[in-house]
Amino acid sequence: MQIKRAFLVSILVVGIVLSAAVFVGFQEYKDTLYDHEQAGVDRTAEHVGSELEKQLSSLKRTVVVASANPEIADHGTQRQRRALAAFVERSEFAGVSVIAANGTMTNIVSNVSEERRDALVGADFSDRTYYRRAMNGTTYVSDPVEADSGNHIITVSTPLYRDGRIVGTMNAAFHLSEREFFETFASTLEDDQRLALHAADGTPIYTTGPAVSPAFSREVSVSELGWTVRVEKGPDSVQSTIRAVTLVQAGSITAVLGLLGVFGWRLYRLSIAQLSRLLRGFRDLEDGRYGTRIDLVASDEWQQVETGFNHLSETIAASRAERMARQRELERERDRFEALFQGVPEPVVDVEITDESTVLRDANEAFETTFGHAVEDVVGEDINDLIVPDDAGMADEADAIDGEAAAGEQITRQIRRDARDGVREFLFRSAPIDAEGDVSRQFGVYIDITDRNEYEARLREQRDNLDTLNQVLRHDIRNDLQLVTAYADLLTEVCEQRDGEEDSEERAYLEKISESAAHAVELTETARNMADVMLTDETERKPMRLRTALESELETLRSETDAVVVTDGTVPDVTVSANEILGSVFRNLLTNAVQHNDKDLPEVRVSATVDGGDGVVRVRVADNGPGIPDDRTEQIFGRGEKGLQSGGTGLGLYLVQTLVDTYGGDVWVEDGEDASVPNGASDDSPTGAVFVVELPLAE
Repeated sequence: MQIKRAFLVSILVVGIVLSAAVFVGFQEYKDTLYDHEQAGVDRTAEHVGSELEKQLSSLKRTVVVASANPEIADHGTQRQRRALAAFVERSEFAGVSVIAANGTMTNIVSNVSEERRDALVGADFSDRTYYRRAMNGTTYVSDPVEADSGNHIITVSTPLYRDGRIVGTMNAAFHLSEREFFETFASTLEDDQRLALHAADGTPIYTTGPAVSPAFSREVSVSELGWTVRVEKGPDSVQSTIRAVTLVQAGSITAVLGLLGVFGWRLYRLSIAQLSRLLRGFRDLEDGRYGTRIDLVASDEWQQVETGFNHLSETIAASRAERMARQRELERERDRFEALFQGVPEPVVDVEITDESTVLRDANEAFETTFGHAVEDVVGEDINDLIVPDDAGMADEADAIDGEAAAGEQITRQIRRDARDGVREFLFRSAPIDAEGDVSRQFGVYIDITDRNEYEARLREQRDNLDTLNQVLRHDIRNDLQLVTAYADLLTEVCEQRDGEEDSEERAYLEKISESAAHAVELTETARNMADVMLTDETERKPMRLRTALESELETLRSETDAVVVTDGTVPDVTVSANEILGSVFRNLLTNAVQHNDKDLPEVRVSATVDGGDGVVRVRVADNGPGIPDDRTEQIFGRGEKGLQSGGTGLGLYLVQTLVDTYGGDVWVEDGEDASVPNGASDDSPTGAVFVVELPLAE
């Protein structure tokens, strides 16, 4: 009975679906018919609006061309009147007038009487909109005005020029005659369409046919005047078609339902017996009697079902045998995985993370060797109880790692665990066994890094010792150099008091001593900076204020040298990604600009600009020295490179390059004569070398 009910329900559903499909199809046809009619109305409205725009543009061009006749601008003369009369005779305009710049009408040619003409000439028209618009230099088309004849009149006004000045306006009147003007547009209407034109203020200008209750309509605005073009069409044109479509729709649905009923009844009569045999066959398969065969006597289709069922039964029997073979293959794969699991040289564990603990399910031989626990003795226990040290915080750290792993994260962490020979340090990595399913089962690998960490600690200690040695040596050398400099100054004073000569041989020796001492001080400072660079981690950058670092070095240069130091604009108050020795970059560049200068009075010009698009700030240090040859612009940043006649260490620019690279920036040199001038910088910059430092802005 369930099969019968299901069959009848299926036939009913199919009937409803087919009827709905027929109904929807006819509805789509009706919608298409309405869309077609609306498209015709839209097309006509757009065409009428476009043609009206063209007509009005043609009228404006006619008036503008005529206004170029210089006789029309000759106010109040017969020449002006003849030119206006010739314009009316040759054009479609009914009349034309000229209004002078003071608003007085000077001439008119129209079909008005002589008395009316005399009254108009000399009258003031300065309050007319078309006059004011034309005097503003535009060609203007007025709103339509209804004449006594019932036609509408528009006025096209354009300015009159003489010697480049507006001396008046030319105003041409055009009759919007239905026969001559509007019927051109009416002739483009399709069957049963109605056209209505309205002025910008809503005044009706022209209509065709009687008013209808529109089923389709479209309005188009004429941008030239603000007029509205409305095309309408009533529903009569589609009603007859819709009625015919409705009758066909009802007949089609009736036919579909009738044919479906006959087909369903016959199919029902032929299928029940065969279905019973088929169901008995499926019950045999459910009971495990694979290979069961059925015999169906009916149409070719049921014969195909018989063949399909018998093939299915045989396939299931073969599949069961194949599944057993695949199970044996999986067992072999498991054995191979177990061999790989045990062969990994690092400790590997298989754990299950529960709400209460992290249970050890399996481990390899390396686990036993490293941690000293026999796997068979500790399987099922909490692994944290086995290998986590009793130190404070270790248990909390282990629980935190288990929580992250239970959340599906892959863990890579440096940890300390109890091993066979004491507490050792490991790099721990974990991952879910089933990456796309349950993450409670995890693999964990313990890589012993105790020896590596001890080696890194020794390196850090050696670096700290080197730093301390550098500080001690630099401090003692600077103290001794200060004594040398002080005694050299005292000897200089003694020589002056004794000999009174400024150019004596002793004075030359003392100046050489002072210069060498100063150079040695510079060398210790450079050595300090180089040590800081070599001992600084590139990741130890932080936001540093550019203005503070740069202006501090500028003040130092001004106080210690006679050089002219100029700053173009203000230094941007931005922060850059650097470290505490950022000032050394600018100190070496400024010192380089003075030391390598061959002028009696060195000049140094500094500017800074921010490039927000690239996220950098560029600092330019320019001098008036001899510049740098093109073939040395890359070499000067090498270690030990010195300029011509240089007394420096040869490490200053190398230090600049090294520091800027550490900050993730760049430094290069340009020739002063070819270098670009930043925004806000003076264009009388020195023409020697220009060093450009590019630093990343801090986030």
